[in-house]
Amino acid sequence: MTSNPAGSTSARGLEPGTPVLSDDDRRELLERIEPLAAAFAGAGYRFFLVGGLVRDALLGHGLTGDIDITTDAKPDQIAVLAAGWADTVWDQGKRFGTIGARRGSTTVEITTHRAESYDSSSRKPHVRFSDDVATDLSRRDFTVNAMAIELPGWALLDPFDGLTDLAGGVLRTPSPPEGLFADDPLRMLRAARFSAQLSLIATPELVAAVRSSRPRLAIVSRERIEAELTKLLELPRPSAGVRFLDDTGLLGDLLPPWRQAEAAVPAAALDDVADLGDPVALRWAILLGPVCDEAAAARCLSALRCDNATRTKVAATLRAARALETAATRASADDAVWRKTARQLIADHEPELDAAAASLAAWGNELREPFAARLAELRATEGASLRRLPIDGHRVMKLLGTSGPAVGEALEWLRTQQIEHGPLDAEGACRLLTAWNQGRQH
Repeated sequence: MTSNPAGSTSARGLEPGTPVLSDDDRRELLERIEPLAAAFAGAGYRFFLVGGLVRDALLGHGLTGDIDITTDAKPDQIAVLAAGWADTVWDQGKRFGTIGARRGSTTVEITTHRAESYDSSSRKPHVRFSDDVATDLSRRDFTVNAMAIELPGWALLDPFDGLTDLAGGVLRTPSPPEGLFADDPLRMLRAARFSAQLSLIATPELVAAVRSSRPRLAIVSRERIEAELTKLLELPRPSAGVRFLDDTGLLGDLLPPWRQAEAAVPAAALDDVADLGDPVALRWAILLGPVCDEAAAARCLSALRCDNATRTKVAATLRAARALETAATRASADDAVWRKTARQLIADHEPELDAAAASLAAWGNELREPFAARLAELRATEGASLRRLPIDGHRVMKLLGTSGPAVGEALEWLRTQQIEHGPLDAEGACRLLTAWNQGRQH
């Protein structure tokens, strides 16, 4: 592993075209935190920007999210210096060396340089404070996240060649990956996310370490795993990360039906649905649909502690996809029969039909154009009306002079009429119901 000399603060030479921290980004950062950086420097402490902010700024993505800072000041000293700058200071993370502070809309977390050790049964670290920023950076997950910018002066500290990896599209760890993944197995899922988010290719050593370290994921809570998978599936193009999970065996560990399936979804299909409905729920449906039924999908998502809303949307999408596939397969040349089938499909599944069609396409069962075009036309002309009745139960009770089960029977009969003949307006529905009720009484 190549590296700069530990503790070096000189800016690295950049290849032509490599993005650098822009003047606008520098100006914005100085406006937000210059007094804080000056306070640390004035007290004789070093002050480094670290984490995703540095990485994303070097990529030209601007300044987003909270600001993470590391320093050689100890927590008590940090709290005093932060109090002179901030509107609010909190110390819930003090035992881990972290003090939080907010000034206006700017939130910072300031952490003492530290080294960590772990028990084999937990991913919670035992923290030791350090005076060495390079030691602090060495404990971070990937080289692209192990860079720092020192203020004042804007010197880039890059002891593990993170900038080279960022420019070259390489995902690598600053220390041997087996140790990092043993300490915190969630980093294996973060590797999948960063490979997709930043278009990075994991080194063979990293991939091999993930494959051998997979059993360690058992010490991570299901909630933390679900949160990391959700971050991956929220990306505009998550396919590279899903392929990473599949290639390393992690996907099969997390979704047992996937491991048992003979064929699964091409991961690239997940990139085509970013703007369609709820992309996370839809991507779960696309992943699970070819390898298990609705009940098994529900068990997988429950085991991962997915929220109820996501589970409900996935189940609805899978039901709609099966119904849509059946309707397309059984499409009749008889127009009246076709319309009845299509209306039933719309009435039962209209909100999920776009997601269902996307799922079928991802599974290689794209709808044939004549059926798809006719269905789209019917949805446009009748879809909204088929999802509801023009009159409610109170109107039925008043019209028929009855209550109880007869009202439900009347409403169900109206639904059948809409499926058979098309949407009704209130006047037409009342007329039909009156005739229907008179016929029942004779």
